[in-house]
Amino acid sequence: MSPIRYTHFFLFCTLLLILSPKPCTHAGEAQDLLAQAYTAYQHNQWSSAKAPLERAIHLYPNYAEAHHLLGLILTQLHQPEEAIAALQQSVKTYPSFAQAYVDLGFVFQDLGKFEQAEQAFRQASNIYPKYLESWTALAALFDQQQEATKAIDTHRKVLELAPYQADSLYGLAFWLVQQGHLEQAQPYVEQLTAQNPHHVNGWLMTGSLAQQTNQTEKAIHAYQQVVTLQQKLVDPYFNLGILYQQQEQYTEAAQAFKNVLRLDQDNPEAHINLGVVYTALAKLKQAEEHYQTALALNPRLSEAHYNLGLLYEFHYNVPKKALEYYKEYVKLGGQDERIAKLLKKVGS
Repeated sequence: MSPIRYTHFFLFCTLLLILSPKPCTHAGEAQDLLAQAYTAYQHNQWSSAKAPLERAIHLYPNYAEAHHLLGLILTQLHQPEEAIAALQQSVKTYPSFAQAYVDLGFVFQDLGKFEQAEQAFRQASNIYPKYLESWTALAALFDQQQEATKAIDTHRKVLELAPYQADSLYGLAFWLVQQGHLEQAQPYVEQLTAQNPHHVNGWLMTGSLAQQTNQTEKAIHAYQQVVTLQQKLVDPYFNLGILYQQQEQYTEAAQAFKNVLRLDQDNPEAHINLGVVYTALAKLKQAEEHYQTALALNPRLSEAHYNLGLLYEFHYNVPKKALEYYKEYVKLGGQDERIAKLLKKVGS
């Protein structure tokens, strides 16, 4: 659940005096009880916070802020239905309490009641059209529901209010990419990483976009940023290996694939690619070992059979052994015309 914002006491002290049907002589006591509950809430002492709130509500049944805080505490106590009732009472008492609507939406969202959550978030936005938290909550809901069109529209609204809001810069770019609008997504990603240089997902998306648009150097830079920030992700190392291969930077490619295997030693594709890189570096024994490891992990990898065939044919000059791997390559669907002609020629 998103962090909860707590409103200043003085506003609801005034509301208490206006809305309460009881004499105002208890206003100070109720406010003290609310302050006591809030202190306990800040220290995660949920049960201790509940009793003074109930006393404050007894003194002033229309104390909107007390109902609101009670709803937050009941949420922490894993009593969502009771929390909903408290938050609904809060907005019933004070219909313009936008934050209470947002918190009510979070409870509905946690319960999987997405339609009610959307209604609550929208009500907060209707009360205060420039209330950023209601729009960010709504955008996150649409992200969770994978409602791309609604998510895009809502993230745009968030960015109207807060142009550098990281979640919406990323969210908007993400959905635009999903819809195939790579050029439209690009400026949002660039703004995201410029404003948030430690945003790992932002750099991952930058690398992916650059890779898809054949901007190799830009992609390499982006993935380098990722592995500098987070050294336990496999994909950026793998992508770096592929990109370095394309640039014929084989030493760097080998290191990238080694990092993949450091994190995921049973990754057959990384073993195959490392075999290719070692072949290019004339480290034939290491190449053979990695091809064989790939096949041990997955005997149906046609590419591993193919590469072993090439290794034995052209580097070890053992054509008979090469043919064995070429046969398996063809059985698995390989369609290299040279190999097909070669097997036909030798009658295999």
